[in-house]
Amino acid sequence: MCFSAEVSFGASAVISTVGVIAIKKSTKKEQLFFAMIPLLFGVQQFFEGCLWLALQHPEYRYWESPATFGFLIFAQLIWPVWVPLSTLLIEKNKRRKQLIAGSLSLGIALFLLLGYRMVAYDVTAQIDQQHIFYTVGHFKSTNWWSGIFYLLPAAFPFVFSSNRQINYMGMLMLLFFVVSKVFYLKYMISVWCLFAAILSLYIFIILKRNE
Repeated sequence: MCFSAEVSFGASAVISTVGVIAIKKSTKKEQLFFAMIPLLFGVQQFFEGCLWLALQHPEYRYWESPATFGFLIFAQLIWPVWVPLSTLLIEKNKRRKQLIAGSLSLGIALFLLLGYRMVAYDVTAQIDQQHIFYTVGHFKSTNWWSGIFYLLPAAFPFVFSSNRQINYMGMLMLLFFVVSKVFYLKYMISVWCLFAAILSLYIFIILKRNE
């Protein structure tokens, strides 16, 4: 599987459009954060499209730093908080709300830790084997255990939900995480985010079925 600026920009356009429609489909204010997920993924993919251009064309080199940070801010800071918060707001079951709230607490802790890493260490991105490889200082994403704690706030809240359709989406996200780990270990930040972005289109169907 090879990625490119065209793939990222194409995904951004489609996912953002569906995201806007999903927001319009959200009939309750507590659904808004959940409905915004596809749109935010669309913005994230736009940043990666800009990064592809910056890394491949010297005339766009000035985009490299803001595009790198833009993508990673979504990947490492926004999603560990946004996913559990958006799921918590629409959850009705008390016990499941407690599980999701626990995930949110971990997500906030990760936000602080990973945010500190971005500020304290060099952040770089490079094209390698038709993928983008991100690094933050000396920290690597190529260890088998990396990302396990990230999953607890960034994917498991969907699994904890009492909504069966959201459960399915959460389980597919976990499956794509495993696929990314097995086949795209070095590039999993980029690959899994694209998989998750495409999967977020299902949110429109969830909202439509719950009208």
